[in-house]
Amino acid sequence: MKNEADLSLLARQWGASAVPFGLVNGQDWLETPGAQKAWTALNQTAALRSVLLLSGPNGVGKSVLAGRWMRALDARLFAPVCLTQATLSGTAILAALAAKLGKAASFFRQRNLQLIEAALGELERRILVVILDEAQNYSQPSLEEVRLLLGLNLPEQPAFALVLIGDEYLLASLKLRNQRALYSRLACQLSLDPWTPAQCAQYLGAGLGAVGLSAAALEPAAAELLASASAGLPRSLALLARAAWIAAATAQAQKITPAHVQAALEQVPCVPGLLATTAATPI
Repeated sequence: MKNEADLSLLARQWGASAVPFGLVNGQDWLETPGAQKAWTALNQTAALRSVLLLSGPNGVGKSVLAGRWMRALDARLFAPVCLTQATLSGTAILAALAAKLGKAASFFRQRNLQLIEAALGELERRILVVILDEAQNYSQPSLEEVRLLLGLNLPEQPAFALVLIGDEYLLASLKLRNQRALYSRLACQLSLDPWTPAQCAQYLGAGLGAVGLSAAALEPAAAELLASASAGLPRSLALLARAAWIAAATAQAQKITPAHVQAALEQVPCVPGLLATTAATPI
């Protein structure tokens, strides 16, 4: 495994300002039609204090999109709060929300409810936006606590907007009897799709350009193999492309070839494009 100094040296030898193909972040984001549609739905959810479910396979970019959107919200109008610890119990999730809202959380449920209600009052005209990442891992009691919070000021509109981010099966699990109350509150459900081969190629070109390299540094056949092996999932594409570049730079090659991608496939354990093929192969 290369250390930071080794990687920096390889980057300089390639004439790059840094190691290319970092994990997908705001700078690498592609404005795909699906992402634009999700962005619009997120804005509407916040403005209307409604409930949105954003789903999709692991590594498709749900959390990246939600984080980017959350940071872009107007702080004068919205107060976004994101919870990423899906192992929180029902009581703990209330304490976490109270702490995120600037209150000294308590061990007692009733006290935390009072703190959250007080914090909502202090927001005045700002709308609280609660985002639950990895929502498929939250227990039913935890999700029920959040649902009940929506009705803190029952005579009026919901207390806040709620965004659930989860895997593809989350919608089906919400249809179960013990989750139907939350399911009935969903105002919108969207699923992010994997990138197309053309979008994968766009990301690969942007990843090279971001560190001062030409798109010619990646052979077309290698780009096609990366897109296929990653199944269009941005996280997998970034991991494989970075591993392929390291293989090429270590071999003192000036281009990333299919052979270097093959080396990456042998190193990166989760390769969605190959996993799908393997699963379909009869025993």
